[in-house]
Amino acid sequence: MWNKPELLTRLANWLMLVTLLYALLVTVRHYADGSLPIRRVDVLGANHAETRQAARTALQGLQGGFFSVNLEQVRQGYEALPWVKSALVRKVWPDRLVVELTEHVPAAAWNAQAMLDVHGEVFPVRPYAGLPRIYAPDAMALEVAHRYGEFARLLAPMNLKIDSVQVSARHAWRLRLANGLVVELGRERLSERMRRFVATYSLVEAKAGRLAYVDLRYPNGLAVRQEAHAGQADAGKA
Repeated sequence: MWNKPELLTRLANWLMLVTLLYALLVTVRHYADGSLPIRRVDVLGANHAETRQAARTALQGLQGGFFSVNLEQVRQGYEALPWVKSALVRKVWPDRLVVELTEHVPAAAWNAQAMLDVHGEVFPVRPYAGLPRIYAPDAMALEVAHRYGEFARLLAPMNLKIDSVQVSARHAWRLRLANGLVVELGRERLSERMRRFVATYSLVEAKAGRLAYVDLRYPNGLAVRQEAHAGQADAGKA
């Protein structure tokens, strides 16, 4: 063996590799014990005051060092914040965490106590002034968000905006527009009824004057009430 230089070279190389691997293992275990602390947390996407405040105190209470910190626990902590929809957490060598936040985009006030985002998720932030108001059963949040978006798109070309939506326990829909007009949609064929309203609104208002109330719960027509009159005019009641 000692007379074979090639074999000795291979053995030396293996011993060096084993030594390096052992040193690396010792180093990793040493750092995993917390001796390489997280010194900086960069939080991206914190657009609201509550989230920014949490970002400023991100290092407080952080457990573990670079190797041992629990990223899932950090992620869950950020996702527990009211404005945060989702969080992505990653490490950056040697002592940094980067947290990328996606915050809720509010679409409307929800039952006067929370907000509904554009994806139909209710999040526990007290609504602020100027948002459309929605009152509906909590279990209907996703459907209501979808319908609200659909109705808003249909009304937009007419420069009409939704001020409030009411959905009863029996799933009957009523809209109040920003101009004060109440639109009664009922429980069935909601898209069809809204399209009928869009198609006839300008014509009916041109003939009957400014409207206060429109009832679309008719098979082939609608009922209207003028703003300055108590009487009701029927159009195509079935």
